[in-house]
Amino acid sequence: MNIGLLVSELEDKEVKKICVGAYQAAKDNDITLCIMPGKYLVSDETETNLYDYQYLSVFDYAVDFSFDAIIVDIERIGKNAPILKREAFLNKFSNTPLLTLSEQEGFTSINEVDVEKEGFEQLGYEAVVDAIHYASTKKLPEKSELRNIDFVYTEDNEGMSCLAKLGYKTLHKKYPSEKAYDAFAQELACEDIKNFSVMLYDKKINNTVKYWWARPDSIVIKSNMADGVITDYSDSDRKIWTDHIIKNVTADKPSILIAGSLFVGEYQLGLVITDFTKNMLSDYFFDCLTSLLTGVSRVSYLEKELKKKNEELYEVQEELARDDSVLDHIGDQDYLTGGLNRRGFFAKAYDLLKEKFRPGSYAIVAYIYMDSLKVINEMYGHEEGDRAVRRVSQVLEEVFSDGIYGRIRGNEFAVIQITEEETKAENFRQEMSAQNVKLLDEPSRYMNNLQYSICEFSYDDNLSLREMLKETDENLQRVRRDL
Repeated sequence: MNIGLLVSELEDKEVKKICVGAYQAAKDNDITLCIMPGKYLVSDETETNLYDYQYLSVFDYAVDFSFDAIIVDIERIGKNAPILKREAFLNKFSNTPLLTLSEQEGFTSINEVDVEKEGFEQLGYEAVVDAIHYASTKKLPEKSELRNIDFVYTEDNEGMSCLAKLGYKTLHKKYPSEKAYDAFAQELACEDIKNFSVMLYDKKINNTVKYWWARPDSIVIKSNMADGVITDYSDSDRKIWTDHIIKNVTADKPSILIAGSLFVGEYQLGLVITDFTKNMLSDYFFDCLTSLLTGVSRVSYLEKELKKKNEELYEVQEELARDDSVLDHIGDQDYLTGGLNRRGFFAKAYDLLKEKFRPGSYAIVAYIYMDSLKVINEMYGHEEGDRAVRRVSQVLEEVFSDGIYGRIRGNEFAVIQITEEETKAENFRQEMSAQNVKLLDEPSRYMNNLQYSICEFSYDDNLSLREMLKETDENLQRVRRDL
């Protein structure tokens, strides 16, 4: 059986005691318990730290985590929110048996516990016992007897010492691949953590106080350790539905877990779930743990980006060496065609995307390659080759009159155009095909043959010019290989 316990923050002393009691009840009853600290509901009058609201995102997973029952500490989670907002929050979980720790009109609360006499540990214990029974019968059981809680609290300095060791080991490593997350899991295993999973989205998702995020139905597993064993996934098996997450982490063995959101600024990145240990009750331990993981993620990402930039730099150096005129890299104009050179094209293309690439629009990106230029230069001289280049420039001016084009290499042109017509790319392909035939039919001593790739990209705020050009270039290379 899987029970979810939604609480505010572990820095609240009463919440700590509730979690300890719930922990003991889960152990006694051999079930899986997932503690989800998500801080506080936000209202218009609430004053919060800049990104505290991001923690709330973890509660959205409880909707379809395949929990058999959910326990909500609504009194603390909703302490700053009006009644209607509390009710709306609780109604999100209407498809799962739900119990509240305190009375809330319209919802079932657990058996009453006199915390003055019995303590908040007993409140947490009672909540889990009641939830187990309620999940099966939709009724509350008889009030459970007082239990001796044998949970051993840790000193805060022990928790901080553990974090310091973990940070030193993980932030000073080099991460050339996605194995960064597995390396983090291995270090956690040294701290007696047997279950750990970090899951990220394909791309970061905006989440602000005014515009709340929409949780995707699926997520990508970056690392998963169940019962101390790290799973070796193939790329095709990494994406899972969110209702499979708990089963994936525990390998169907009773476990006591804690889950939290991973975010940077206004962006949700994913989710982390790991064992709930005594160190989790050290103030800010779990927050620091998720921050460490985010730091490792950033280090790994930046290393990969640095590698890409170095490769791009080498490519540019090679292009400079190959290009037929250094003048093409001074100013924006191509000395031969009178149009844009590589530098000018990229400058204008970036400006165009910034100004006109909006939701509902499409970016048409094209690469045009003069397949026969080398032969023309060798057989008829560079002067004839220059005439052939200028003729191709005239063709592009005619076909892409509303776009931006430039000669980015001696025998290669690039084009970009923003349009709201979904079929525009296909029209361009047909026109280029007609122009190619026309070029080949022109009376000449040689064939001026063009190979080209025209790709269409719908608006996406995460889509960069570099990515669009890369995909178009790769498509051109396939075209050239197939000929």
